[in-house]
Amino acid sequence: MAVPMTREIFQNFTNLGLALTGIFQDQLTAVADSNSLGNLFRISDSSQAAERNHGVGGFGNFREYTGALEYDSYEPLYRQTYTHREFAMGYAIERKAVDDDGIGVFSDAARKLGLAADRTVYTAMASVFNNAFTAGATAGADGVALCANNHPYSPTDTTTQSNVVTTPLTADSLIAAQQTMMSWLDSRGNPTMAEPDTLIVPVGLRSTALTIVGSAGRPGTANNDTNVVGGAFNVIVSRYLTDSNNWFLVDSRMAREYLRWYWRTRPEFVVNANSEYDLQVMVRGYMRYSFGFDHWNWILGANV
Repeated sequence: MAVPMTREIFQNFTNLGLALTGIFQDQLTAVADSNSLGNLFRISDSSQAAERNHGVGGFGNFREYTGALEYDSYEPLYRQTYTHREFAMGYAIERKAVDDDGIGVFSDAARKLGLAADRTVYTAMASVFNNAFTAGATAGADGVALCANNHPYSPTDTTTQSNVVTTPLTADSLIAAQQTMMSWLDSRGNPTMAEPDTLIVPVGLRSTALTIVGSAGRPGTANNDTNVVGGAFNVIVSRYLTDSNNWFLVDSRMAREYLRWYWRTRPEFVVNANSEYDLQVMVRGYMRYSFGFDHWNWILGANV
């Protein structure tokens, strides 16, 4: 005869689920870490199946007011669509393992599932940079790669600008990249006002980046010239960048305007209260999100 789930049993599962959810959630640091790629994204919650953003061209300078207000107009730029995708993983623990190991086996598994979810998010965020030089499916709304030499000014002006270089990371190449970013123009031909402040490197360039940015004197020389980029950039080192030589210079303020992450469902953790019938306790994690970029003018990439 089947034994119905009693209130006590249900309460035990509920308490277990709450405890494990806390352990799972504690592992989710990708968005919270102030020195990670996640800090560059503009993170929003979504209530739709997809999000659509429409680019807006630049305005001219303000004019002196002489009693009559002058109105300016802007040119519509490109539309970017973000379609949310689902990501999930589960595991099952045998009843006898629960009896023998108690809460410990649950806690360890929940922690590792949380780490897997966190790693998945980190990897997704890093893919924007890993695919920065590739068009096709990862192209931007203007039809070219995130970092390319042929970004059109607008849909009606096919004059192009470049945000890609091929030079290895040195003090000189960093200065040149900084100057390039500060010379970019918007769709009206006005300065974009990009102010690069963040250097992003893979693990293999960590020492090089910190030496360039942290030295008081000019790196690699025996003279006393001032290091003009010393202390000028925050350095983000990401183990999820797959190329050991490529590096990126970013305006973090503009990145948080154009680099997007949408949560349709933030990471959740669920214990199946009915699963013990099959002598297993089944658990799953789930999340749904989309990400990408609206515009390119927040980043310069070095495809070395």
